[in-house]
Amino acid sequence: MKKLVFLCLIIICLSPSLNSQSLLQETFAPLMNKTWKAEAAWGNGGKFKQEVTFEPALDGKIILAKSKGYTNQEQTAYGWRNFGIRKLDTDGEKIRFWEFDVFGGLTEGEILPKGKDIFYQYSYGDAQLTDCWQYVNDSTYNFIVGVYEEEGWKQIYLETTFRTKSVLPGLPEVQKLLTGRWSSKAWDGVLNETWSAAADGHLMQTSRYVENGKVLYEASSKMESVGADFILFTIIKDNNPKIFKMVEYGEDVIKFENTDYKNPSVVIYKFVSENEYHRTIKGIENETPTAYTFEFKREE
Repeated sequence: MKKLVFLCLIIICLSPSLNSQSLLQETFAPLMNKTWKAEAAWGNGGKFKQEVTFEPALDGKIILAKSKGYTNQEQTAYGWRNFGIRKLDTDGEKIRFWEFDVFGGLTEGEILPKGKDIFYQYSYGDAQLTDCWQYVNDSTYNFIVGVYEEEGWKQIYLETTFRTKSVLPGLPEVQKLLTGRWSSKAWDGVLNETWSAAADGHLMQTSRYVENGKVLYEASSKMESVGADFILFTIIKDNNPKIFKMVEYGEDVIKFENTDYKNPSVVIYKFVSENEYHRTIKGIENETPTAYTFEFKREE
């Protein structure tokens, strides 16, 4: 009997947390693990261009929003501009957000889900502003910035549409980009590699570095989907295997990373055309950051 009472108390204590946690996850579910892009003009004529990627962290307890945009006042430089956090407050009933920008600023406020629409409310100078992500479908949101009250929009400063491309690529898409034979100049020799689809659907690679007719390096790699992640496995002959997780996926780039390694810790594939791609390997050698880029051309 005592055990039953104890279990009931645990369930009662946990239930609000579980329900509130689902509020955060359900609110952002259509946005998660995707990169959203929009481009428009502000009401004052300024340019608006943004890419936002939403990812879970800390076992889903928070959501990270990483944004690219203009990083100088002249709007001539484009890159990582904002890093944000979405999280339930301490009472588990409201969603709060914090947005840090490259200029040293911090915007914070409350998130109000209304059906599948998401309203951000915050102070900006002396004004109370609202950003609205208005759901259209799982790949499209209308986006509005302005002054919003219960009866509707009082003033609109920006209106555009965010559309998405999934952060996690499908193997068929990557196979189309990489399958074939490739070669790149490297140091005093040539790096040759072949990518092909294995019987189990994984994407396999074999690689050899040849210098003065001698094979000085051999490796094999594999790309595959593992749960919600896209993984690169690499085995260099006579070395331990290395595993990298995809952390960025765009129209022409796939970035893998493993911060547990010093060298390499980052592997980037940048697709220049259907017949050319560049692979950049970054790490730390002798306490110094290094980066090597190999420019692969497709062989006939």
